[in-house]
Amino acid sequence: MTRLTIFYFLNWLALLVYIFNSSIYLSRGDMGAFQILMAFNTSLFLVIIIKAVTKGIAKLFQSDEYAFRYLAIGVFVFTYIFTNIDTKVLSIYRDHFNVKLFGILFETGIMQDLGVQTSDILSIVIQIIGIIVWVLLTLMISNWVYHNKREIIPELISSYFRNGFKFLIYLSILEKLFFSYFHYTDRKKLNRYWNSVPSYTALRMSKVWGPILNAPKEAEREAAKITWDFETEFLTAHNQLNKQLNSVKAEKKDINIVLLVFESLRYDMNDPEIMPFVHQSQNQWISSKQHFSNSNCTGNGTFGILSGLTPFYWYPSYKKELQPSALSILDQLGYQIDVYTTTALGYSDMDKHIFTDAIDNVYKFTGYGGGLGHPMVKRSDLYRWDEMMIEEFFANMKSTKNSGPILSYLWFYSTHYNYYFPESFGKFNPYIKRHYQIYEPSLQQESDLVFNRYKNSAYYADHLIQKIVNEIETNGQMDNTIIVVIGDHGEEFNEFGRFAHSYSFKNVQTSTPFVMHIPRYSSSKYKITSHADIMPTIFDYIGLSPSYRLFTDGKSLLSYDEKMDFAIVQECQIKKRPKEFLIADAEWKMEFQLAGNKIEAGNLETISDTPVSTKTAAVLSDIRKKLLNKARKNLEHFS
Repeated sequence: MTRLTIFYFLNWLALLVYIFNSSIYLSRGDMGAFQILMAFNTSLFLVIIIKAVTKGIAKLFQSDEYAFRYLAIGVFVFTYIFTNIDTKVLSIYRDHFNVKLFGILFETGIMQDLGVQTSDILSIVIQIIGIIVWVLLTLMISNWVYHNKREIIPELISSYFRNGFKFLIYLSILEKLFFSYFHYTDRKKLNRYWNSVPSYTALRMSKVWGPILNAPKEAEREAAKITWDFETEFLTAHNQLNKQLNSVKAEKKDINIVLLVFESLRYDMNDPEIMPFVHQSQNQWISSKQHFSNSNCTGNGTFGILSGLTPFYWYPSYKKELQPSALSILDQLGYQIDVYTTTALGYSDMDKHIFTDAIDNVYKFTGYGGGLGHPMVKRSDLYRWDEMMIEEFFANMKSTKNSGPILSYLWFYSTHYNYYFPESFGKFNPYIKRHYQIYEPSLQQESDLVFNRYKNSAYYADHLIQKIVNEIETNGQMDNTIIVVIGDHGEEFNEFGRFAHSYSFKNVQTSTPFVMHIPRYSSSKYKITSHADIMPTIFDYIGLSPSYRLFTDGKSLLSYDEKMDFAIVQECQIKKRPKEFLIADAEWKMEFQLAGNKIEAGNLETISDTPVSTKTAAVLSDIRKKLLNKARKNLEHFS
């Protein structure tokens, strides 16, 4: 027994209790036997690592382990804090806290969007102080036992303790090996377990199990090969087009464009009870069976709307800070480009690679009332920002009626978390009215109340859309105005164990409403559309020369091509090249990866997010090949 033995033991017990209780909560009480083992071993594994680090550094400095007790204290405090954060993140995203999530949470405006109050910060500070006090107390107890009571602990018990500890270490190693095996043989169930155990350290051993359990054939290896030349080819095409901007022409020169983009508006809000005007419009305007954003988060989705490009080309555009060619062309055609926003343009550095030089005017409405962090504003009045924005748009529309073509991009906040609307639009009851945070443990039981609040905000958004369309009609501009109604991405309300967005390819996070008014067009044959199809359709309608296909790889919805009836979605990324993608056609959705120099098929589901279980292996293989070929062809668009 050493002076730190009881210290490690007490902190192991505390971590075990916290992680086990958190696992029960995250799995909603439905824990499998292996998940119980994972939860048990996680606390042990963490303590082993902390002890090994402390002891190793002590040996490095040729000192006693106790001399580095404050290092152990610091690491334990960090471990408790990280485990607490990871639990909250798992409750929202069903994924562990990582570098990507860190980037999302500390992106411009996110903390304001979460409505963090002084009381929330104070609660965090109190928790941290409590953790520090607890760890120091365990050290004091360990010291006291060592100096005063260690003689009452027989050597026999110490021997059993040492042997038991060795057994637990072997059990921990065995559990990690089984985890790595199940990762390849029963990944779906394993991921459910993994995403319910905070601070779990995964061991996948892909180089061991991959060749044994899933060795690809030589033909499959060859078919999967790609190069990253597609990014270089895109950049070359972009530069060539910029040199030819002076030659760009359009047959129709007086077409106004109004893009109505709503934060976090998911596809099933297009319902006669929730958004009656939008639902009615889909029978008179261009629409589709299913519309996808370019991504499940704001920056990547917005890129698709204003570039006409599929997600493969977001990263090189972001990295090089390239203004979308679509905006450069509209600027060259004499369009006044106005952006009206009630949200920050700095998400994902959009102000550096999307909303850049081509933008003539930016009208910001983000300073109303007590500010974003004020709880009364967060829960009530922010819808007024959207109303103020609309009034500014109406005033400008009247004053610039005969001054040339205008693209107006209106970005609405009402449907964003915490979901805002006047009380008179509280149609769906009961809805949550109290101050709440998305990471609250109790929110899973109140998800229906939060969802009703969201539906009320969508109901209000429909009212705003109708108000804008009526104003355009009153001004006699419907025959020379293109109107697009979409969401930047979707929003989940615990249907698949998550809240919000940014972390799933399920339709609730990636699919949005979509209706598009184009004079004298009332329908499209396409069943699947995406944000990347909006600009190509606009350019096709105005008769752009040279062809929009030189700088976009989306499709025009005015002429049908069966081979183009699909959409591609990327994982949310803030600053890194995305690796995870989704391709969807009229029947299927398949995840795939671009990793290294390979394109690899992944999880396959129906277009309605139903797991595939009735098809044979050969049929599933054919479906995957078909979808992967479409993705590859799109990848090579600029070749």
